[in-house]
Amino acid sequence: MSLHPLVDRYLKGTLPEPVAQALVGGRLPVPTPDLLQALAHAVLTESLQAKAAVETLKTLPESLLSGILDQPIQPPAPLQLVLCHRPEPAVLEAALLNPALTAEIVEASIPSLPGSVLEIVVNNQVLWMERPHILDLLEEHPEGDYTIKRRINEFRFEVLRLIPEEVKRERLEIIAEVEAGRLDRAWAELPLPMTPTPEEAEAEYETEEMAAERRLLALRPPLGEDGEEINLTITQRVTRLSTNQKIMLAIKGGKEERTLLIREANRLVQVNVLRNGRITEGEVAHIAQMRTINEEVLRIISNSREWMKKYPITKSLVLNPRTPLPVAMTHFKRLFESDLKLLMKDRNVADLLRREAKRLVEMKAQGKG
Repeated sequence: MSLHPLVDRYLKGTLPEPVAQALVGGRLPVPTPDLLQALAHAVLTESLQAKAAVETLKTLPESLLSGILDQPIQPPAPLQLVLCHRPEPAVLEAALLNPALTAEIVEASIPSLPGSVLEIVVNNQVLWMERPHILDLLEEHPEGDYTIKRRINEFRFEVLRLIPEEVKRERLEIIAEVEAGRLDRAWAELPLPMTPTPEEAEAEYETEEMAAERRLLALRPPLGEDGEEINLTITQRVTRLSTNQKIMLAIKGGKEERTLLIREANRLVQVNVLRNGRITEGEVAHIAQMRTINEEVLRIISNSREWMKKYPITKSLVLNPRTPLPVAMTHFKRLFESDLKLLMKDRNVADLLRREAKRLVEMKAQGKG
C-alpha cells in the first residue's frame, strides 16, 4: 500500500513535530484513508499526539468513515482505532465486517464496544477460534445479553471442546458405570451441561401442592413399577444433571430413569418421558394417576388413541384429580360401573364429574345406559 509521503514519514518517526501536530489535527491535505493510518499510529503508540488524534477522528463524518471501512484497510490498525473511539453502530458494523480485521484487534476492542454489535463478533467463528479469550471478554461484557452468553457456552463445548476437568471426570465415571451395567446405555450419549433456556427455566414451576408431595416422595427410597428400590447411583446422578441432560435422558433412558424423571418438576422433562420409545403401557397408566404430574402430560396421554384404548390408562386418567375437567368428561363414560361408583364418591374430583358419574350409574340401573 502506497501512503501519502507525509503519513509515511510520520509512521517512520521522521516528520518534524509541528508538521506532525498539523497532520494529526487534520489540517493537512492528505487522503482520509491515509489520515486514518496516522491517527491510529498516534493513538496506539500512545504518542504526544494521541489526544489530538482521537479528537480528529471524532470530527470525521459517519458516512465518510463507513464508505472507507467498506474496503480492506491495510495495515488494519485504523479498525482498532474506530472500534475503540466511535460509537455509531453503522461505523462499528463496517469495521467488524472489514476483511482485514484481525483477532488481535477484536480482542483489544471488545471492552469498548456497545452491546448492539457484540453479536457480530460472536458470529465470527474464525476470529474467536484463533483467540478463544475473545469469548471470555464477550461473556464478561456488561451489555452482553442472555442469548449471547448462552451461545458462548455452546461454542465452548461444541466448537472449541473446552470441557472443564470436573465434567471430563464425570463423563469418564458415567461411561465406566454404563460399561459395568449399572447405568442405561443412554447415559453415555448425554450432552454436556448447558445453561437452561428461558423456556426450560419457566418449566421448573410447580404448585405448592405438587412441591409438598414431591418433598414427601423424596423422603422415601425411589421405587420402580415392580416395587423394588431404584439403584442409588442412578438417583444421585439424575439429581446432578442439567435440564438439557434430563430431557435427553427422558427421551432415551431406561425404565429406572423414566421412573425418576417423571417426578421432576420441569414440564419439559415430564413431557419428554412420554416421547421415550421404550415406555410401556403400564408406565403410562402409572403416570396417568400421578398427583404430581403436569396437566400437559395428562393431555398428551388423552390425545393418544393407542394409549386410550387401554382401560387401565383411561381409568387412571379419569380418576386423577389433576386431569383437566374437559378431558375427564370426555372419557368417564368408558369406565366400568364399579369404577363409576368410585368416581361419584370421590371428593377429590370436580363436582360436575361426580354428578355426571352418578347420573350415568342411575341411568344404567334403570336400563337406559
